[in-house]
Formats: sequence, structure tokens, C-alpha cells
Amino acid sequence: MRQGEPGEGQGYSGRAGRRRFVVASVVSCVAIAVAVTHVLAPDLKIDNVTVALLVVAVVPWLRDLLTSIELPGGVRLEFKEAVERRIEAAERIADAALVGSGDDGPEADGGATALTDVRRLAAEYLEVRTSMFSGSARTQRMNGIFARLVRATQRVADPDLDGWLTSPDGGLRLAAYARLYAVPDADALAALTDAVVREPLAFSQYWGIHALDKVVDAVGVEDVPRGVVRRLEDCRPRGSDRVALLRRLIAKLHGLP
Repeated sequence: MRQGEPGEGQGYSGRAGRRRFVVASVVSCVAIAVAVTHVLAPDLKIDNVTVALLVVAVVPWLRDLLTSIELPGGVRLEFKEAVERRIEAAERIADAALVGSGDDGPEADGGATALTDVRRLAAEYLEVRTSMFSGSARTQRMNGIFARLVRATQRVADPDLDGWLTSPDGGLRLAAYARLYAVPDADALAALTDAVVREPLAFSQYWGIHALDKVVDAVGVEDVPRGVVRRLEDCRPRGSDRVALLRRLIAKLHGLP
């Protein structure tokens, strides 16, 4: 089991804190009772069905203490609130990059200097992916790179979005997602959808879905082709963050709240 990130209300002050204290106390008492039972009756057999039912009964109470539960076999369950907080935090990082100092328009040289910066950041992204272990530290580094790509791609006068979206270079694809996140282009809807659906890199697909949400707004929900909606409905990302984002986008396309 993995505890929530530091600073996410881990103390016991206030009403929510008292609730966490009560839940923690109850869970501890249950655990002690199970341990005592095991000592007093070591031959008592508990089958897998009973264990599964106990887990189902306890999980709803653990949401105040944990952000996720990792089960044997690598299966991980994450609570909806934790996923939404993580998505909102990432969105704040990217949106902050959009608030420039007024000098983020295309450069006088046509964006040649900016294009060099984009390629450097794209290479840095791939280097971080391969050199760091998967986890919050790596994700934080990559989010920072994406935010810088959001700024850098805005300085390119006429980026080759089609080339970036279809490139075998995952860094350039991320650059395309950053540009479309910052400057949504309705004409890029089909190409962006193709790239997002086929995207093999989890982090890139995550930001590709974010960019697609922005482009859908630029197109207008009512004008999005049905074929695009079907392709997104058929997409099956594995990460909880990407699943949540895609469901939110599909609900928007269907006019759901």
C-alpha cells in the first residue's frame, strides 16, 4: 500500500483529520484482532473468497488514508480523488507556462532559434525517460520539460505539426502536443487523434489527450466528426490518469456533464 504524497492532508487536525484518526484506529484494531485470532487459532483456514470479501469491505474506508493500493501481481487501484488531484496539478504546471511575459510570439528569424530549443528539449525528454526510474521524480522532471516546450513551441513561426505528430521521435511528438496545447489548431484534429490513439509513450499520450481536449474546444464539440469520437471510444489506455482524461473528453463529446 502507498501513502498519499506529503502535504496532502496527512495530519489529524480538523474534521477531516479526526475522521482519518478514527479510520486509522478502526483499521488498526481490525488488524490486531486478525493477528490475535491467528495466534490463538493457527489452524483456522481462511479461503481466498473470504479474504477478497474482507478487502472489498475495507477498501472504501481506506480512501482517507491512502491514494492507492497495490495488490499482488502488480495490480494497482487508485482512488478517484487522488487521480483528479494529480491531473489538476499537471494542468496547473502547463497553464502556468502559457502565462508568458509577452515575448513568446514567433521570432524574427522565423523561429530557427526556438526550433533549436524545441529539439534540445525533445532530446532531454527522451534522455530523462531512459535514465531515470519510473516514479514521481521522473514525472516531475518530464512535466517541467513539457512546460518549457509549451513556451518554446509558441516561438516557432510555422511548426511542422504533421511531421512532428508522425515522427518516430517521441520527443518531437511531445513537442507537437505542447504546441497544440498552447495554440489549438482545428485543422490538426484528425492528425492529432491518430497520434494520440497510437502513442506508445504513456507520458506523451497523457499530454496528447490534454492537447486533444483543447483542439476539440477549438473545433466545437458539435462539429467533431463521428469517426474521431469512435476512435477515441476504441482507445484503451492503461494508466489511471489517461483513462480519467479520456473519459472526461468522451463525456464532453457526448454532451455529458
